[in-house]
Amino acid sequence: MTKQPRIPDPETSKRLLANLRKTHLEMQEFNEELAEINARLAQYISQQKLQRVRHSLNILTVESEKLPS
Repeated sequence: MTKQPRIPDPETSKRLLANLRKTHLEMQEFNEELAEINARLAQYISQQKLQRVRHSLNILTVESEKLPS
């Protein structure tokens, strides 16, 4: 009564292997797209930080110019 795993016929094996290869390539493509999105987000965040620092520097420069000498 023990169930032994059966070996699929060669045609089924070929079809399953082709599906696995296709899925693998689709996952690779998705991962590359995700990496590209992450890189763009990292660049955007870096630009936002730089803008905030420059804005703060501009405010400090203006305020320091207003101080009496």
